[in-house]
Amino acid sequence: VLLLAPPLLLAGLEILHPQPDETVQAMLDASTWFAGFHVIQLALTGLVGLSVLLLADSFGRASAWVTRLGVGVFLVFFSAYDAAAGIGTGLAMRSARDLSAVQQEGVFDVVKDWPAVGPPFALSIVGTLGWVAAVGALALAARRQGAPRREWIFIGLAAVFLLGGHPFPQGTLAFGCFFIGALLHEWGAGAVRLATRSDAG
Repeated sequence: VLLLAPPLLLAGLEILHPQPDETVQAMLDASTWFAGFHVIQLALTGLVGLSVLLLADSFGRASAWVTRLGVGVFLVFFSAYDAAAGIGTGLAMRSARDLSAVQQEGVFDVVKDWPAVGPPFALSIVGTLGWVAAVGALALAARRQGAPRREWIFIGLAAVFLLGGHPFPQGTLAFGCFFIGALLHEWGAGAVRLATRSDAG
């Protein structure tokens, strides 16, 4: 459950990622869901980090420095970005609902660039690179250990797709590919266990 459920849930959640127009009214209308969505995503991000470690452990790579450093950087910086650009933007615009139009415009001018090109976006870049390092190294390890091609390809694609951002479709593709790669690995491991039991019997 901890291996497969988090990436599957996060892949599905990204389909619902709010992407309002960059106008004051659109951000005001989406503000509550914008903040709420990123709270949910924040929790799932932590669980997905655990999923990466569990899959890495099955390849004997959970203690590798690139895995630990990559997952750590992903969790710290991506979560910080979520808090600042996602939750922060949503709550700021929600609080601006009772302000005058001029004041609302002022709040919007401060936060409108946070999710995409503002200073908090640097946190997203660093966090994403942590994901790429950890998951990309895991794909290479799977290939070297003779995992089926489709398995390590899906894991590798999970690293690549997140470079395009986490909202749909890139985020759904990234976490969806990780889910498929982990699922294929579990099926393969299950088949090996069954074969071993049959031979022992």
